[in-house]
Amino acid sequence: MKKLVSLTFAAVLMSACGGAANTSNTTANNAATAKAPASPEAKPVVTLKPGEVPFDGMSNVATTAKAGEIVLTIDESKIAEIAGGAKDPTAIYQNRVMVTPGELESEVEDSFKKKYKVANAYIIAVPKGQKAKVGDVVLTWWQSGGGMMRGYVTEAANPAEPTVRYFGMSPREDKSDKLKPDSFIVVNSEWAPGAPVLSKDANGTEFAYILRVNGDKVLISGFGRKLRVRPKADLTPIAYKPAFKVGDEVKAAFFASFDPATVVAIDPKSGKVTVKRKTGDEQKDLDFGEVTK
Repeated sequence: MKKLVSLTFAAVLMSACGGAANTSNTTANNAATAKAPASPEAKPVVTLKPGEVPFDGMSNVATTAKAGEIVLTIDESKIAEIAGGAKDPTAIYQNRVMVTPGELESEVEDSFKKKYKVANAYIIAVPKGQKAKVGDVVLTWWQSGGGMMRGYVTEAANPAEPTVRYFGMSPREDKSDKLKPDSFIVVNSEWAPGAPVLSKDANGTEFAYILRVNGDKVLISGFGRKLRVRPKADLTPIAYKPAFKVGDEVKAAFFASFDPATVVAIDPKSGKVTVKRKTGDEQKDLDFGEVTK
């Protein structure tokens, strides 16, 4: 009799434990199901035609670059990212070799010998035979680093191989390089690639430089290397050679926008201007092209 009671008790206990476990598992599964996020909707695939870019007025343009010449353009992955609808797209232009120029898009080769197609709108041709003199500003790339840069010519005993101080670096990162032949463009026009502009929109003013002009539309690289298209009417060219003197009231690109300032010093040897902000005591060394009357 005792044995029968014990077996019955054990069966009841096992059944209770099993039931608890099953209930626990069911509860957990239900909770997991309730918390599972809904599958994100797939983004529509954006297909651009050859030469087409998602920037107003920049599609289907020509290039002057010839096979074998260096060009400045963006990476294949960045092309796809921008085509996919990236918000406020940014891009660092790199040096590439032109392989096959095309009417609307061209084939280029990167430093790893990988070839890819790029719309001509993203290509800046670097023609052979450019020569620079001290005080010129050139568009090139950081030849001991990487990425498109503007540089101020500080020495030009050989005009085809000038030494430049790169613009856009902090004082602690100031870098200079002797450029290789056929690796730069002298920026000698206010609407040329690499020329600085004051860009105005509903949010205020911004320092930028030109990448491409097509009629009355201009593709610019703005703060944080953001790519934007602006009407020419909203852009004010800035001269690289200072049109001001010490003590003059100017507008200076202290950060993303231009602020009123006073010129404290001008250094033509390095291409720098020291300015003092009108509000507050901030004083800063800026590059030629970042200060305007």
